[in-house]
Amino acid sequence: MTAHSRHFRGFRLIALAVLAASSGGSALARTARILPLGEPPPFRQEVRDGVRYEIDPPAELIPPREVFAGPAESGKSGIRLQLGRISAAFPVPAGTGPLAIRGSGEAAAAPWIELPRPETGDFLILTWRTPDQTNWTKPAHLVVPDGAAAPAGSVRIINLFPQAVSIVLSAENLLLEPGKSILRTMPEAAALPFAVVVTGPDGRPKRYFSTTITQNPGERGWIVLHRADGASPRRPLKTTLLREFVPAGAPKEGDTAAAPADP
Repeated sequence: MTAHSRHFRGFRLIALAVLAASSGGSALARTARILPLGEPPPFRQEVRDGVRYEIDPPAELIPPREVFAGPAESGKSGIRLQLGRISAAFPVPAGTGPLAIRGSGEAAAAPWIELPRPETGDFLILTWRTPDQTNWTKPAHLVVPDGAAAPAGSVRIINLFPQAVSIVLSAENLLLEPGKSILRTMPEAAALPFAVVVTGPDGRPKRYFSTTITQNPGERGWIVLHRADGASPRRPLKTTLLREFVPAGAPKEGDTAAAPADP
């Protein structure tokens, strides 16, 4: 190896080290996730040659199976979506500015969802159909803190229902307005009573959901209250409960994170 090549190799290693330091490392990358909420269309099937086959629902009656943050470039990995499940995390630019979530193919012409990014931190995008929407072409959305702002041992309760609901969690009783969320600490190995009460058209409170909630050590929880958007729901309100493991070494509140700049 010549002196010139050794010098060039050393310069390259220094440049890579500086780049790695400036990126903050993958563990602290700023990310977002997506949670589509609602009920799937009715199951349909047909019989062909004596065999039953499921019929796929019209594309507009379910969220896109795959979306992209930014333009859907060739070879770029998409974000898989499924009703009632949180997507994999994907990187987002630092600071404020618009974030466009697009479908693929012809659906990529206009954003499926476009929203202003929070200034800092990871975030979760909840998306759902409002009462006047019969399809998933332009759903409503709400952004809540994620990552370090949703640590292990916590549960976030989010109200996407179009009216205020009363929440009973253990000994706490509070009113949660539409589009609002609260974060509570979950004691380890505890089973806390949880209930949702809504004032009906007759002015009387009605309990729509009741259970006990628990979490294992290292888990965080999400409780989302949203409209039952099926064809003929028995109750207008649906409660989605999710628990997930928080990886060891995940960022904690107060950590700073670098993120890719706006393209």
